[in-house]
Amino acid sequence: MPNPSHRIVEPDTGDAPIAANFYQRHRDGAIVRSGASLLMWLSAIPAYNVGLLGAAQFRGVSCAVAFLVLLNFPFVRIAGRLQSKASMERLSIAVHGCEVLGYTAIIHFVGGIEATFLTPIYCGLIAYIGVVAPRRHLFLVAGMSAFAFCGLVMLEYLHVLPSYPFFSRFPGSRLPWPVASVVLAIVAALLYVVAIITARTSDLVRKSRKRLRLQKDQLEKEIEARKEFEAQLQLLVDEKQMLVKEVHHRVKNNLQVISSLLTLQAETMPDAATKAALLASQGRVSSMSLVHEMFYQSEDLKHLDLEPFLRDLTGFLRSAYDLEAGSVEVRTHTMSVPVTLDTAIQVGLVVNELVTNSLKHAFSARETPGLLEISLSAKSDSAELVVADNGCGLQEGIDWTNADSLGLQLIQNLAGQLRGTISLDTTNGTAFRLQFPIKPRNPAAC
Repeated sequence: MPNPSHRIVEPDTGDAPIAANFYQRHRDGAIVRSGASLLMWLSAIPAYNVGLLGAAQFRGVSCAVAFLVLLNFPFVRIAGRLQSKASMERLSIAVHGCEVLGYTAIIHFVGGIEATFLTPIYCGLIAYIGVVAPRRHLFLVAGMSAFAFCGLVMLEYLHVLPSYPFFSRFPGSRLPWPVASVVLAIVAALLYVVAIITARTSDLVRKSRKRLRLQKDQLEKEIEARKEFEAQLQLLVDEKQMLVKEVHHRVKNNLQVISSLLTLQAETMPDAATKAALLASQGRVSSMSLVHEMFYQSEDLKHLDLEPFLRDLTGFLRSAYDLEAGSVEVRTHTMSVPVTLDTAIQVGLVVNELVTNSLKHAFSARETPGLLEISLSAKSDSAELVVADNGCGLQEGIDWTNADSLGLQLIQNLAGQLRGTISLDTTNGTAFRLQFPIKPRNPAAC
């Protein structure tokens, strides 16, 4: 049976939390006790209808149930005002005594010693107290239950209390004193056996609960430490990314300064060849600067997508030569290909050289608009870059693989650094085809 008392297990949490917990336990116990008492009263109704209980017995059970229900109101009200631990324990003992009194009254009106089958009411009360109250309350309630039941039977045998046989339709003689004494001893022993078993079980439960609480606290500390460590790690990663971005930004600024210096130097050169060489170098530096600028703006500091890079680089070269409107149409057909910093710089330099050569030499003798196409495609582990134009093409008899041109030599060197192959197709204009391996992007490494 439920009991509203409780064990104060954490006195170090403050008086207010203890009092609130105590009140909650009493209120919950009152609700459960009222429900159980009403269930016993409902069970007595069919017994009364079939004649197992007389009218006086049914009235007595009803009064005992009403007592168990009505005692909740003053006790819950008092529980809400108590603050000290001693007062709370005294109130709990008082609740136990009232419960024992009410249950003993029910057993009396049902049949007294003939209603020993109702001793599970006491056993349930003892088991419940063993879970929520101190051990001394447990054995105290067991003693009160045994004393109340034995006293009830003795008072009935001494005719101080009236006797209500359970089988009222089949009256018979009472149990003799020796048999009654044995029955009372068995009931008392049963109650204390239940108390001992409950005490041992409640100790194990409390120890397990304490061990689980310690494990929970340890896990919470470990989780908190891990979160703190992860936060520090994330802080370091963010700081590293910020520093890497700052490095790219500074390198880009330095390259732009070099590019500006080369442009200024080229403007002061009277020799056309020297001026062209300086401008070509300035274009190469600008190409590398663009790579670092895109890395600085990207969230991924390990890979650069060649698609926007080639599109921006081509637009930059197109505007750098300031061609007449409509003289050359530049088309880009690229797909997303993530590559590393070194690969992006090398591919950018190759595109810079090929596009520059096309814009400078391929369309000088054409009267109709020229077409320059840059395409990039990729498979599982390789990519193909094609820079093609419909211009005049290379002069016949020129071996481009052994040419003295710095740009053509640079293209071949860059293809070797990319571990790729480059080929030339002069069927319709000029088309350079560069095939190079790419390392697949690993999402876990991003």
